[in-house]
Amino acid sequence: MLAVLIGFVPASSAAQQNSTLDSQGNYDNPSLGISFQAPAGWTVSEPKKYQPDAPDVAVIAPYSSGFTASISLSIEKANGTSLDDYVKNKKSQLSNGQSNLVFLSEQDDTTGGVAAKTSLFEENFTSQDGSNTIKFKQSIALANDKFYTLTYANDLKNFDANLANYDQLIGSVKFVSNTISFPSDYTSIGIVVAALVLGIIIAIGRKKRLAKRTQTTK
Repeated sequence: MLAVLIGFVPASSAAQQNSTLDSQGNYDNPSLGISFQAPAGWTVSEPKKYQPDAPDVAVIAPYSSGFTASISLSIEKANGTSLDDYVKNKKSQLSNGQSNLVFLSEQDDTTGGVAAKTSLFEENFTSQDGSNTIKFKQSIALANDKFYTLTYANDLKNFDANLANYDQLIGSVKFVSNTISFPSDYTSIGIVVAALVLGIIIAIGRKKRLAKRTQTTK
């Protein structure tokens, strides 16, 4: 299947991974710098990266015959690239040589309080079971100098039925910085500590000199 389907993880694969959900359905991963609430009844997994394009997180709908709906999260370092340039490049990569891929819409948006681009597109593919059309809704957000790509994939006939689950997850997204930061008065704290250490050294020196004087006068 097309590279755009890196967001799709079969339910059989997801079942092999350990769930990262808490009892309320909240997913929180400080190392990835993101948290969200998964749809009720869906499974959250962190698939092993057998391929570079594998998603960092996969959220899978309850198993159903045929195509199982999924929401994937892929993260890539921005390295100073703008959101517009990144989205344009990704769109070019997906369109390259893929005559069955159709872009339906693209708009400026926000996700987790940061700038994002939201796109709708479809792909028609053929398998042993016949021809099928998969529809996608994708949000790409720029936060903490990383691009977070959240992609909802489902077959065309069931796409709208699970769209509210994707919108709910997107609405719950929060980005957090995973870099270590020091308090604003770190320099002042360092000065105080240095002064205390110096004071201790001076006090020890005085005690040694006093001890020598005492021994001399005896």
